[in-house]
Formats: sequence, C-alpha cells, structure tokens
Amino acid sequence: MTDFDHPYKRLFSYPNMMADLILGYLDPELVEVCDISSLKRCNGSYVTDDFREREDDLIWKLKWGDREMVLYLLIEFQSGPDPMMHTRIMSYMALLWQDLVRNGAASPYSLPGIIPLVLYNGEEPWNVPHNVREVIMMPSPAGHLVPSVPYLVLDELRLEVFPLLDSKNLAACLFALEQFAGDERIMLIGKGINDWMTKEPNLKPLCDEFSLYFEKSLKSIGDKNYPNPFLETTMLADRISKWREELKAEGKAIGEAIGEAKGKAIGEAKGKAIGEARGKAIGEARGEAKILTRMKEAGMSLFEISRITGLSEDEIAHLI
Repeated sequence: MTDFDHPYKRLFSYPNMMADLILGYLDPELVEVCDISSLKRCNGSYVTDDFREREDDLIWKLKWGDREMVLYLLIEFQSGPDPMMHTRIMSYMALLWQDLVRNGAASPYSLPGIIPLVLYNGEEPWNVPHNVREVIMMPSPAGHLVPSVPYLVLDELRLEVFPLLDSKNLAACLFALEQFAGDERIMLIGKGINDWMTKEPNLKPLCDEFSLYFEKSLKSIGDKNYPNPFLETTMLADRISKWREELKAEGKAIGEAIGEAKGKAIGEAKGKAIGEARGKAIGEARGEAKILTRMKEAGMSLFEISRITGLSEDEIAHLI
C-alpha cells in the first residue's frame, strides 16, 4: 500500500471531510471570510512531480473574496513530535510556491497565501515551537532579518471532540475514534457515527473509508480486538449486551453480599431474605447505571441509548 493509499489520507481527500476540519478547528474569523464551498483538491497538474513526492502532503485550495488560498495539510504518523517541524514547514512552503509559479498557477509578484496545518496523532503532547523564528539566534541589529513562518498544529488526542461530535462534524468523528483507540467505548462511538452516516446517501463512500480506517488502524490495539462498528452491527450489539450482563452480575454479587450482611446483622431469616432482595436490586441498578453512564460519556444521545438498551429516555435519565 502506497503512502497515498493510507486510509487516513484517503479520508482527508474528501471535500466534506476537509470542510468540517476547517469549520470545526480553524479560527472562526478565518472561516467567515473563506468560501468553504470552493474547496478543491490540487490535482497532479497543480504541482510538479518533485513536490508530489513529499510523503505527508495533502494540498487544497479555496477562495476568499476574489482570491485563492492554499491549505497545506501535513499528516504526522509519528509517536512523538518532530523537533525540526518548523524548518520542514518553511522548506515545504517555499517548494510549493516555486512549483505554483513554475506551473503558471501563481505569479512571483502575487503568491497565494498558504495555511500550513499539521495533523499529529502521537501519544506525547506536541511541544515543538510553532514558528521557526523562535529557534533562530540573531543579534538584535539583525533581528529584522529573522524569518517568521508560523504553522498550526492539531494535536488530535488532546482536542475537544464531543461538542462537535454532537453536531456531526466529520473531522471530530475521526478524532473521537482516535482518542478512544484501545477502549471498548470506541464501538459505541463508531456505531453512533455509522448510524447517522448511513442515513445520508452522499456520505456512503466516506462511511466506507471510515470502515477501512477502522479495519487498518483501530480494530486491533495490542491484545484487544474489536468488531468494526461500521460493518459488524450484530457483533457490536452482542458485545454491548455482554457488558450489560457482566455489570448486572457484578451488581447482583455486590448487592447479595450487602443484603446477606444486613440480614445476618438482623439475625433473622426473614431479615436476611429481605436484605438479599434489596441488596440485589440495588446492585443491579448500580450495574445498569454504570453501563448507561459509560454510553453517555462515549457521546451517545439518550435516544441512541434508549434504542440500544430498550429503556425509556426517562428511565435512563433517572438512572444516570
């Protein structure tokens, strides 16, 4: 599989995926002046072979007013931050401008603006300076000669996702799956995403890409294997049912222990029976509340939880 074929990059080759990335995570004032509907992926005729060989590039253009701007997306599949990212960004931007001029897509006297955006999904927080200017040492009299080339970073594992997840932002959906990798709640999140995406016919190809990404990158984490929520809905339902039964059993055991202790303290068989029954009920309720809370924390609505569990929304709200 070539680097371009990586399912993550395939996802950000869709205009609606890029649109939601811009709408959800870039400066609202910038978004306001941009024509999101004009988003267009730069094809092979837009940049030269030399620049297309850069491994981590996705290049989009969009309009602001009567001008065009370039969104340069660099995706980092690294476990830690790259300490030379500021220099790489400066180099890539210069190469891109050269290619645009060479192809006649821009004039050397009027270059398009470039927004360099780094998508980073490493475990270690991003701690590299966001501007090459911060690392260049220069005596004060020559300070005006130091280049300033800032770039933006989306540190995916530490982004806020749930408010945007509720509004069905596609980029937030992807980042939420990333954040819950290795956690069983990823299936609840994935199922919620799949449920609304499958109701939108125009999202069918993108939903397939989400499924491919899950299969390639999230299905097996360490010794854990999860059913694909974009495909194996029956297995997912079985797993959720299993969680509920396990938690009920756990609650029942706790409740029976509590009840038995209370019954023994009373010292009567009747008291023990009453205590066990009451404790069992308390324990099962606690187990039920625990799984419902997990589902709510995973970003599921009361309607979705009700559909899966069979409980009414009022019952769910009471238990949570």
